[in-house]
Parts: sequence; C-alpha cells; structure tokens
Amino acid sequence: MTKHQNKISCPWQLVTVLFLSGLLHAATTYNEGNKTWTLASGDVEYRLQATERGLRVKSFGPAGHPWELGPAGSAPVGTADIGGMIDGHRLDPESLELVSSEIENSKPGISVLHLSLRHRDLPVQVDIRYSGWGDTGVITRHVTLTNQGKNTLHIESLPSLALQLPAGDYELTHLFGSWKQERQVATEPLHDGERVFNANTGRSTCLYSPWFALHNRRNGIRYAGQLAWSGNWRMSFEQQPGMREAILANSPLHVSLGMAFDFGGAESLRAGDSKDFPEVAFTASYGSLDDIANQLHSYQRKYVTARIPANEPPLVQYNTWYPTQAGLTLADMKRSAEIAAGLGIEVFVVDGGWSCDKNCNEGLGDYRVDPVRFPRGLEEFSEFVRKRGMKFGLWVEIENIGLDSRMFREHSAWCLAYQGKPIVQFGKCQLDFGKPEVQQWATSVIDRLVDSYKMGWLKIDSNIDIGSEFDPPSSERFGDVFANSTRHYYEFLDHIRMAHPQLIVENCASGGLRMDLGIVRHTHTTWLSDEANPAASLQLAYGCTLEFTAGICNHWMVGDEDNGSVNPNAPPGWWDFMLRVPMNGQFGISSRIFDWPPELTQRVIENVKLYKRIRATIADASVYHLTPPPDHNHPTGWMALQYISEDRKRSILMAYRAAKSEPAETFHLVNLDPGATYRLIEDGVARGALSGSDLLSKGLTLKLDDEWRAVVIEMAGDPGASYSGLEQSHPSGEKRTTESLH
Repeated sequence: MTKHQNKISCPWQLVTVLFLSGLLHAATTYNEGNKTWTLASGDVEYRLQATERGLRVKSFGPAGHPWELGPAGSAPVGTADIGGMIDGHRLDPESLELVSSEIENSKPGISVLHLSLRHRDLPVQVDIRYSGWGDTGVITRHVTLTNQGKNTLHIESLPSLALQLPAGDYELTHLFGSWKQERQVATEPLHDGERVFNANTGRSTCLYSPWFALHNRRNGIRYAGQLAWSGNWRMSFEQQPGMREAILANSPLHVSLGMAFDFGGAESLRAGDSKDFPEVAFTASYGSLDDIANQLHSYQRKYVTARIPANEPPLVQYNTWYPTQAGLTLADMKRSAEIAAGLGIEVFVVDGGWSCDKNCNEGLGDYRVDPVRFPRGLEEFSEFVRKRGMKFGLWVEIENIGLDSRMFREHSAWCLAYQGKPIVQFGKCQLDFGKPEVQQWATSVIDRLVDSYKMGWLKIDSNIDIGSEFDPPSSERFGDVFANSTRHYYEFLDHIRMAHPQLIVENCASGGLRMDLGIVRHTHTTWLSDEANPAASLQLAYGCTLEFTAGICNHWMVGDEDNGSVNPNAPPGWWDFMLRVPMNGQFGISSRIFDWPPELTQRVIENVKLYKRIRATIADASVYHLTPPPDHNHPTGWMALQYISEDRKRSILMAYRAAKSEPAETFHLVNLDPGATYRLIEDGVARGALSGSDLLSKGLTLKLDDEWRAVVIEMAGDPGASYSGLEQSHPSGEKRTTESLH
C-alpha cells in the first residue's frame, strides 16, 4: 500500500462530520444504505454514489433541488465527475474501482473527503480530494495521479472539472480580453456542439479567464467554476441533441475545465512518480449572477487570497511608471515623494527603469542600480521615502532576462527553449523555474533587494507570452515543462512571503494578463490592467469585481494622458471621476503630481480621505453590479457597483455617469437589512437616513449635473429616524441630490 492508502479508513462505515463555528458550516456525510457521500458548503450540496459501475455524481446544486440529467420527466441518472485519457485508456467510472475513503475535519469550518481509486487496466492510482469551505457554498476538487507501474505513462487529458449538468436551455457568461482590455463580460446562449476556450500563450488570462457561470433557464439554477492555475488551460461546454428527440434542451451539458499540456499534447508520468493537477472551485445557486459570483468571492477572501496585516486595509500607493516610465530622475522622484506623503499616500513604488541605462528589456535581469540616476544608490532614496511615513517599493520582472544582460551571457541555458534555442520575445527570454538554480538565483535577488532597500512592497511583472512549445529535458518527459515551471514559480513566491512576512507582493503581467485563482493564493494584490484611461477603466473595474473579490483588484488614477498629465482647467467633477473609478478595489496614483495646481492637489487629498473611509468595507464586501457591463471603448449610461459588508450593516454605492446618459438614475439596492435604517453620506456630506426597506423596494435616485461624473454613497445601518429626502450643495459647487422614490 502507498502511504496515502495506509492513513485512510474503510469506505463502508457510516461517517458524519458536521463542524459549526459561528456562521461557518461545512459538512460531509456518508450513508451506508445507498453508499452515498454528501458534501455540503453553505446551502450547496454535492453527492457522490458508489455503484457497481463505479463512482457517480448523484446531484449537485442548492440543497434539495431536483436533479435530472436525462430528458425532462425521465428518471434521474448518475454521471461521472472524472474524465480523461492515459495512453489511449479512458479515465471514467467504469475504468476505476474505489479502494478507500476518508472524511477529515482538521480545520475549523472545512470538511474534506478523500477518495482513492485504482484503474482497472493501468497501474494508476487516482486520489481525489473534495473540500467544502465553510458557509461560502463553494466546493473544491483536487486530483493526484500516481504511476504504480514500471513504465512511463502519458496523460493525454485530465480536466480538473468534468461535470455533466442536467438538461436545459443554458446561457454562458465568460470573460474575455487582451492587453489593456481585460475581463470584458460576455453572455451568450449555448447551442448544439462544443464551445471551447483555449489559453495557450503562457499567461493564464491573456485572452480569456478560466472562470465561467452557467444559467439553466429550465430549472433556474446557476453554476460557476474557477480554475486555480496560472499556465495554459482548456475549457469547454458541449451539448448534443438526444438520440430519440433532436431537442437540444433535452440533452445534458458536459463541462470541462483543466490545464493544457505543452504542444497541446500529453504529459508524461514516470514510474513511481505522482502528479498533482490544479484545484478547481465550483458552486451553484438559485440567485443572480452576482449572487453566485459572491459565493466564489467569499471563498477567495476567507480561504484563498494571501492576506497580510501590512496591507489591511488595502494601502494607497504612488507608482512612478506613468509620469516617468523609464526616464527616472532622482530630483523628480524626491519631489514626487514629498508631494505623495502630503496626499496621504502610504506606499511609494519605483517602477521599471531603476536598474537600466538604455534598453530596459535587453538589460533586464542584472538588477544593479543605475549609478547615473542614483549616485548614492537606492538606499538614500528608500530612506527619503520612509522618513516621510511611506513604505518603499520596487518593480522587478524576475522571471525574464534580457539578451544584453550579464545573466543571459552566463546562464542562457536557464531559459525556456525550443529546438535548442532560448525563446526570445521583446529582446528577452523567460527563465525555467523548474530548474533549482533558477529558483535559487531569483530568491537571492529578491532577498538582496528587500534587505538592502528595506522594502515594504514588491511589484513582480511578467511581460512575455511564452507560448506552449518547449524542449523537454529528456526523452522520457514531454509535455510538462511549462507546468513544472509554473508550479515551482508558486513555490518561489511562497518562499519570498515566508522569508519577508511584512513584504506586500503585487502580481502583474502586462496588466492583468495573469490574474487567476492560482496566482492570488501566492500574492497579495494584482495590477488589473495597463489601461488607465478613466472611461475604459469602468469596464475593467466591472469585470475584475465580477471574477474576484474587490480587495485584490489594484488600479490607479493616472490622468488624461498616459504620461500622467492632468488637464488643470478641467471641472473638479471630472477630477473626481478619474479618481473614483480605480477606488473599486485597491487604489493608487501614478500621475505627474509635481505639475498639479493647488486646486487639484486639494481635491486629491479629499478623495484619498474618502477612499480610506470606504476601503475596509470594499475589501471585505460582497459586490453587486446594479447596471449592465459598460462597453470598454465607448461606455454609455450609468454604471453602479454596490458593496455590502457580511453583516449588512455597511454598504457603499459607487455610481458613474458616462456618455449619452440622463442626469438622474434610480438604483434599487440589494441585500440590505429591510428592518434597519441606513444613514447616508454622499461624497463626505451627511444626507440623512432611509430605511433598508425603502432602499430595496423604492430605490435611491442619484442626480449628477454632467456626464463623466461620479458619486460615492456611504451607508451605515442605524436605528435612527426615517428620512424623506434632502438636497445640499457639494463643496465643488455642483448640485447633488439623493432621494428615495416615495
């Protein structure tokens, strides 16, 4: 027996585990009579049954929902939740026999089911770990394969999620985009055949996100899933007409989501080796798209994201990139640091350009401070920043090295290669973190920088689409070079965080081109896009807060132009707009603050104070999108996002008036306590109070006097008096009205 099999117990005894801790609850039960395990998280259940034909999914969805996989009215049937192929042999219920199981509740609020299965024809052991996560409604699935034979096996496919959902008329919501256009929301009906999404650029969210939401309009249930993987992947949805009746809605829907191997081919598994496959999170709900997205967000906040006290609540940053890009000067940065401290900035990050004197791409990797720009080194500037009460941060692109660097001349063999040559893009190549020497070098670089410059923030970028074709290290291993590098990159990130527990690690990949459930486990915040235009950023905020909990969506106010310039003659309401769009998560500024007139500087100070009042609620709140997703290039109408604390005592409404819009818009708020009274503050000015019941049923009407304006409503639950409406002048002189619809 393997070590894992020794520790797990007999599967045929009745086991019930129920752990309650406050509102946290997750449970796994086993029924001896019908040989069924039921995993529960919140009000979501996932039932597995052991039958003569193998392990089957009995049902999945909100507790007590009907489960029909065949045509409407037919008897319920079971389905596999495992699929794949190894050396031409199928992985399915018929090919696997159950060896053992174990239920575990070692952590508060979390319940785990371990199942071990053996292939009937191949020397392969399949270990599956299911976990229910507190009251989130989320269940995760993690698969490990072990080759118990004497020869190398070739895994042709093994998706992390392989579900067959009940028949129905399905609607799919997914996220798409590219550089500076990330996470655009698309909803479409599914038709007969297969809808496939492939990510093969080497960065997980370069084109699509490994995230989906499905709505079965027949039974009203939504399903959602998210893959924890930062490499290449494949996602598909397939529905075929039935054999007897060619009616699409009478056919089950097959859902598949998992990693993709090099060349789109097979991954090798040598004799005696084990291989872990990426974890997948999935959930179901009778609620709205936001309801099911918030179940995943709750799971992310409570169990996934790498949170750190140093970034609680999310700090306000200044970043040097847009106003200076690679043309850093010490004088400009000192002026910027002086002003930034006065604005209320908490972190000052020096972006790219600090370690190169010409082509920053081709010289990348040596990480030696430019002596011309910094004659006394970065130690002096770091101290200058820290003396003004801010943390000091630096940018690196640690995975890549430039062709003109000493690193490349001495260690070109460390790069990912194809046909014997390093893969080059933009004058640089990507390191293979599967090599221990690469991990050691990268760790030593970060350790040196953090210790030398007393850093509190590290921004790690990655600006190469490395692809999916790589030379294998030997003839026995093929198809897992990039996956192996990705897994070890996670280990590198974990080492950095453990070695420097006060260091905030920011993830970046040409913006948000590698922002997924895998990377957010190993970093603290993510730069969501290189697009900082305020109008386009409406869509970016919308998409990021649909896929992720808002606290990790990091974006900045830059200005009217990409060089960080701001029109000094613009109306103050426009300044508010450009400042408040990136306040929908972690907020920063990357602008020519040394050119600002006093009126703009004061306006920014007020908005930074506003953000600091609302950031704790935003970071830990459920978010509801009260309007359709705005167009990326030409947003029109209004956009509104509502944030609600878990106890429903605090809520924030962020509303934006874009082009071709009416001056007033009414928003029916959601998920508030109807019996509570909420005190309203609009842009820092008290506006009285309204009952939760009125806010839910009658709504809140907002008025803005011009297009491209924004308003922030803070709501705090209070047993105070009711309120019928109030109009006051904002400090800018613009008229604002907040009223209920009576």
